[in-house]
Amino acid sequence: MKRFLLFTASLCLMAVSCNKPEGGDDNGGSDGVMPEVTIAVTDNADNQATVTAQLTAGQFYGAKIVTGVRISDITIDYSKEIALIQYVEANGKDISELPYTEQLTDLIYHQEYMCAIIVYDETGRACDSAFDTFIAEGEPDGIANDSSAGNLEDNNPML
Repeated sequence: MKRFLLFTASLCLMAVSCNKPEGGDDNGGSDGVMPEVTIAVTDNADNQATVTAQLTAGQFYGAKIVTGVRISDITIDYSKEIALIQYVEANGKDISELPYTEQLTDLIYHQEYMCAIIVYDETGRACDSAFDTFIAEGEPDGIANDSSAGNLEDNNPML
């Protein structure tokens, strides 16, 4: 009988401790939804690209972003969330609102780049991250066809 009572008491205690409080999830913000973010690179041409980041869920409490980082210049495994968050926290710039758009210029032809963002929850803890990689397209020298210096013979009378 004692075993039965102890077993029943332990089950009741577990049931009470597993119940979530009324009015929301204790994993989310004040509205019960954790902030989530996406980042994408578009218009990749002529040694330029456009980076766009936006909040897809939750409320905005702060974010940091890095854009146009050549992958050959970093030593982290950006596909691992912890390493990515640490890199963006150390090297990123604060942004005050989402959606965010930035035009990257002077990209080096055929180099692989990364852009990444992290967002914070209401306690100031990084709670979501996203990254995108791309290979810069354009002219090998970063000079568009319409910016040509012309023929060498025209510019040098000695030739």
